[in-house]
Amino acid sequence: MLIVNPNWRRPVKAKSGVAQVATAYMRWGDAGSGHILPFQVHYLNDAFERNKDGSWKHPRVGINAPRQNSKTKMVTAPILYFLYVLGLNVFVSGHEKEGAYKILIDLLDTIDHNPELSAEVEKRNTTRGRESIKLKSGAEVVFRSRRNGKSGMGGTFDLVVFDEAQELKADYESMVTKTLKTRRNALIIYAGTPFLPESTGDTFNVFMRTAEDDDSIFAVRYGVDDDHADINDESLWALTNPLYPDVIPRQSFLTDVAVANQGGEAGIMDFRIQDLGLWWQNAVPPVVPSTLWDSSIADFDHDRDTLVYALSFDPLNSIIGLSVAGLTEKTDEYEKWAHVIGEIIEEHSSTDPWTWVTRYLNTQPRGITLIMDVGGLDNAMMRMIPSGIRVVHLMGNEFLASQQGFLDLLNSGKFKHTDNPQLVAEVSNAQRVDSGDLWKFAPIAKEKTIVGLKALSEAAWYRSVEQPEEREYRVVEV
Repeated sequence: MLIVNPNWRRPVKAKSGVAQVATAYMRWGDAGSGHILPFQVHYLNDAFERNKDGSWKHPRVGINAPRQNSKTKMVTAPILYFLYVLGLNVFVSGHEKEGAYKILIDLLDTIDHNPELSAEVEKRNTTRGRESIKLKSGAEVVFRSRRNGKSGMGGTFDLVVFDEAQELKADYESMVTKTLKTRRNALIIYAGTPFLPESTGDTFNVFMRTAEDDDSIFAVRYGVDDDHADINDESLWALTNPLYPDVIPRQSFLTDVAVANQGGEAGIMDFRIQDLGLWWQNAVPPVVPSTLWDSSIADFDHDRDTLVYALSFDPLNSIIGLSVAGLTEKTDEYEKWAHVIGEIIEEHSSTDPWTWVTRYLNTQPRGITLIMDVGGLDNAMMRMIPSGIRVVHLMGNEFLASQQGFLDLLNSGKFKHTDNPQLVAEVSNAQRVDSGDLWKFAPIAKEKTIVGLKALSEAAWYRSVEQPEEREYRVVEV
């Protein structure tokens, strides 16, 4: 079950055990001067509802909202409930140490202002990287950063909280949730903000998408879906920020709008993400930050006598990607720079002779080199290559290095590309995944191809990053 932008502003009675504990014990507002708000009670009631047999109606729970909208309080409440009411163990995972530490401080603030709760504490550890609270009952909560890829292993927990879930990786999620395997009434909470262009998480978006059709999940998302949402629209401020205007004053938004306008298009987009909760199209953070990609666009002529072609074939979608990398000479205005044209030519079946590629490459400059990736060099591909072309077949680590080489060129500012909508869409929908000691680009969904992106990275790497000195070329005669 996924609820988007619920208008929970009318008072409601605390019904769930978690909501009742939150109402009775937690401190709300600045220095505990406030009170629990209706939207918070609504969420805690619905998210932590229990069946008649005591089991959780929703074993997985999530919330996504713009920053400063009480997500810390929303996870502190169930932690308090598990420790003091159920007497069970809790593991809190934050992307950075500061995230997990913030939840610890909020929990201690509640405990220390309630003598009844404070009297039950046996031991506390606030040392960074080793934070924990243990009660006399034996129940314990442990706080760890995901910077340590093994944190959480070896423990046995009943509640796992993934804070900053937009940065959560699927492999870590899988490792930690296995600690719940023997627990009969385990619960997992995901709390995060919208993806930023540099976000690296690859599972929060999947969780939210799955919630749409899965009633065993309860998830709430506050935010817009429009990349062009009007940042001056005050109705959007209220729609996507449940604490506005009760806790977040209007002046704060006016200040953020002014700062956003000073930052130009990048500042306005940042406002849409961080203040309006913009959820990325297809719910995928781009593998290459959009600002870096956009700044790399240039439409200059290239030197057709020093070209390297790269050809990639995606057997799943039968899509061929062709990219060209070349070097221009130094001019008065520009240093020597790499120029890569990325194109997805068109779709063909595996039985197609692909004479169209032959025709394309027949307009070849002198000394053409064709780069083919590990999946491309089959008999059908060989037959369509014009005679006299040098073929380099990337294998293993060379192919993986080409992915990093492409990104290195982007970061160096030497990479230029034409504004190809299909290719840009591929970059926006691709992610980095581990592959041995390196990484590679991978699509978020099987229906998305990254073949043009692969071809780009291969051509760019071979031409400008790491040209192998010892290589045997094969001349293909057709």
